[in-house]
Amino acid sequence: MTYFIFARDGTSRIVLKRDTREAAEKKARELKDLGWFDVKIEAADTFKAA
Repeated sequence: MTYFIFARDGTSRIVLKRDTREAAEKKARELKDLGWFDVKIEAADTFKAA
């Protein structure tokens, strides 16, 4: 399953993709350590086409 990581800093927003939950959690921790906020992980199956 694919996971998306959403994060913001003061001026920008990023969306990253990882193939495993563990990899997504690791990257989310790294982003928080770098000062990014509003860091969220969402599974790709939550995004369904209309």
